[in-house]
Amino acid sequence: MSKRDYYEVLGVDKSAGKDEIKKAFRKKAIQHHPDKGGDEAKFKEINEAYEVLSDEQKKAAYDQYGHAAGAANAGGPGGNPYEGFGAEGFDFSGFQGGGGGGLNDIFDMFFTGMRNQPRNVEVALTIDFKDAVFGTTKELSLRIANNQKNERENKTVKVKIPAGIDDGQSIRLAGHGEVSANGTKGDLYVHIRVRPDKEFERQGPHIISRVTVDMVDAALGTTVEVKTLDGMVKIKVPAGSQHGKVVKLSGRGVPIIGSDRRGDQLIEVLIEVPTKLSAKQKKLLEDYKSASKGRHFW
Repeated sequence: MSKRDYYEVLGVDKSAGKDEIKKAFRKKAIQHHPDKGGDEAKFKEINEAYEVLSDEQKKAAYDQYGHAAGAANAGGPGGNPYEGFGAEGFDFSGFQGGGGGGLNDIFDMFFTGMRNQPRNVEVALTIDFKDAVFGTTKELSLRIANNQKNERENKTVKVKIPAGIDDGQSIRLAGHGEVSANGTKGDLYVHIRVRPDKEFERQGPHIISRVTVDMVDAALGTTVEVKTLDGMVKIKVPAGSQHGKVVKLSGRGVPIIGSDRRGDQLIEVLIEVPTKLSAKQKKLLEDYKSASKGRHFW
């Protein structure tokens, strides 16, 4: 069975840059990872494609000669088809006519070199909003390939998640990836996904929330209790507050990684207008309207 084109495997164009190739690889790897119920054959195919296309020399050689299986016919004037693949400097003259086992030896050396390259492992971890804000420690149960033992091993890894981490950021754990045939270890990359919160939104280091007040309280000014990440806090809503006014609580936002500071909590004031009025309330509002000479108070 012939190999699929590496660009087709990752779902990118031939003109794709490093970042686009890496992004496509991560998406495909998470989708087809065997530990997540994916297809192991497809997962290996994705890794193989990425190892070639993410390396400039290997990619250039692949763009010129295609898969190594057909490279023997490409040797000669065009240069060494294995350049950048760990097989530089071999004499291909003995392969004209297809005799001998030398070509298989070169394939063996090529794939042995691949097995000696420690592979990184990438996983996605979903955490709660407050865990992202204040930090936490999670345990991951993984099955990691150990190519030295030619088996997959169960492994439990503790991941310390720093306070202030944001959705889409990643944590690198050195030496927790796959074990190569020569015993070297790749890294583990944990890609963080943060569950949305019902009451809080995040904008960088700041927290956004909302509070609803009666239109009369907004006009006269009031004090209301609002929820923060640290508990309930009373805030003053100034007299004459308009719909959408923002009240700032300094230092009630997200911890800023690398410092001892926190962002702010920004509370949007929503003015509630009653949909039903008693006769007395309606008369009072009409009197107010007359007294204000037709100017609206909101």
